[in-house]
Amino acid sequence: MSQVKPEIKRVYGSIAVAFAWLLFLAFWLFYYASNYGIIQNIGVLLASIVVGGIIIVVMWVPWAMKQEN
Repeated sequence: MSQVKPEIKRVYGSIAVAFAWLLFLAFWLFYYASNYGIIQNIGVLLASIVVGGIIIVVMWVPWAMKQEN
């Protein structure tokens, strides 16, 4: 069973999504979080994790579907 390495653009894309999420989180905490309650801030955190996860899944699923069982 041979392992195929993913394209480097997928790896860099995943890193970029992670940094963009951290940047969004920092901006949110510094500029907007004080205007909302704790439950709303938790909701924004969870929604941002879901959006980042969807982006990463959309990037990686086509590569994973090409792999052998």
